Amino acid sequence: MAADRATISISASVLPDNIKVSVGGTTVYDLNDLGDNNKWIHWRGQTDGATSQDLVSTADLQYLNQGVDYDDTLTVVVEGEDDVVFLVIKNSGTTNGSTASTASLYVGLSAGDTTQGAGTIVIKPNEVWFARLRGERFSHINCASSSGDLVYDVFAVADDGGV
Repeated sequence: MAADRATISISASVLPDNIKVSVGGTTVYDLNDLGDNNKWIHWRGQTDGATSQDLVSTADLQYLNQGVDYDDTLTVVVEGEDDVVFLVIKNSGTTNGSTASTASLYVGLSAGDTTQGAGTIVIKPNEVWFARLRGERFSHINCASSSGDLVYDVFAVADDGGV
């Protein structure tokens, strides 16, 4: 995988056994597919239970890459200005990085309430979820756990609104 690209391949068997169908495909996201100041982030977060919180805490979070000029002055992620255009989330299946958990990670977009059933994405332990987005602000993406602490990883491309 090139540094400016994400590649995700999926293979699935769906429908009941007597009409089972295999579907699959590959998504390739190039860094600047949507937006012009896009940069990568990685965030390891931990929920504190069923109370909604920001999926990514942008305090002191910096972008991992600085474009083709490889500027070594890191840009800080700004929750109210930076738009997520590609998002990958993994539920680690642990409470602290090592203790196993059976909790699901709930993710809400557009500042949705993750305690409600409608509009909440459910990511079970060790599952990965991804999406190409039109530009959702970091401040509008929140998460919670179905029960107790839960560690998760976020890999995202965001359009740096501050430049």
